[in-house]
Amino acid sequence: MSPRSWTLALLAALVMMTGASGARAQLAETSVTLHWTAPGDDSLTGRATRYDLRWSRTAIATLADFNAATPVASLPAPQPAGATESVTVNGLQPATAYWFALRTEDESGNRSVLSNIMNATTLVSSDIVRPAPVIVSLVTSDGTSATVGWSDVGDDSLTGTASALEVRWSYATINESNYAQAAIAPGAPVPGPAGTTHTLQIVGLDRTRDVYVVARARDDVNRVSALAAPLLVPHLLDTAPPATPSGLAGALESNGVRVHWAANSEPDLAGYHVYRALSPQGLYARLTTSVAATNEFIDATAPDTVSVWYAVSAVDATGNESARTAAARVFLQGGDIAAWNVATPYPNPSHVGDPVTLPVSVPASGPYDAIVEIQDAAGQHVRTLRVSNAAPGPYALVWDGKNDAGRATVPGLYRVWLRVGERRVLARLVRQP
Repeated sequence: MSPRSWTLALLAALVMMTGASGARAQLAETSVTLHWTAPGDDSLTGRATRYDLRWSRTAIATLADFNAATPVASLPAPQPAGATESVTVNGLQPATAYWFALRTEDESGNRSVLSNIMNATTLVSSDIVRPAPVIVSLVTSDGTSATVGWSDVGDDSLTGTASALEVRWSYATINESNYAQAAIAPGAPVPGPAGTTHTLQIVGLDRTRDVYVVARARDDVNRVSALAAPLLVPHLLDTAPPATPSGLAGALESNGVRVHWAANSEPDLAGYHVYRALSPQGLYARLTTSVAATNEFIDATAPDTVSVWYAVSAVDATGNESARTAAARVFLQGGDIAAWNVATPYPNPSHVGDPVTLPVSVPASGPYDAIVEIQDAAGQHVRTLRVSNAAPGPYALVWDGKNDAGRATVPGLYRVWLRVGERRVLARLVRQP
């Protein structure tokens, strides 16, 4: 049987915490001692696995209240069922009401319902003076840290020696309501007599943001000092731009030109700006009114021209902009052409003294260079024509009817071979006297 079913059955008999109200020796100025009878792992037999004891300065009435309460650390392992358990909860403040509740867990992770709720008020202390507020000042700072300093206050205001001191920091101003949410700066030294000076370096800071720092002292009855006004460590002006993006490329799609690039990795990256020009050395106009959040952009306003060039820059949270990438050319025509092709030449037939147009189709995806070889009817080489850096779309290649030596060819049947990489395309034409 799990602790849950045991508690439901035997809660009144076995989970009553006792000792705080009926025995004065179990209350102190800064501690409360609680007692209960150990449950079993299965009803009244065996041994439970773990206790979860918590306290709160407000009433615990529900499981949600219990979950929000402060756990008591370093509880002993449960004893066998029926044994008397005792725990002293330290670190409390004098003359203060506290509520306590307990849950039990077995080896399978099953947990009991709440025990009875124990309410106890710590004893009044003759020490009613808490430490004075701790004034923190800035010693030095760099790009990732700030070193702060202070003079110790006393156990009683500015007299004596405080028991402990805690330094906390946040990117938002700190007050009593959010003090517990501020980050603890590790390594704060043990206080010395009032007036002893200390410094502490707080590392791992984002210095592009303001940082707020406070400290508070604690005395031997756990009274804490009031918070002084937090120290403001102003942010550093970030003047370093992000790295230039890499891997820029683009392609024509049905809804525009999709431009994409490799994402930057800077933690303060805000996004990217995309630029477009009508020539590699032309004037680049910025297309993004605000930074693009992802590493791609759809240009739906590309002009009616053969091709455009794009460049991209990165921008950080401070507004620093990187250098632009090298320009990437994107062709805006030939998107419906899947591969290089040559159509029937014209005029066909043609006279030997007249030029002939060889209609070539160039795909948008490239490549943009090709070789055209003209052969006679016997397959003998006549002329080589080269296409270099052609724009996608229809391309008109003109043969003047001469061979490589510049002499006129004779009437007859000719073959036109288009060669691009491994691709071969054949067209035929007839030359007449």
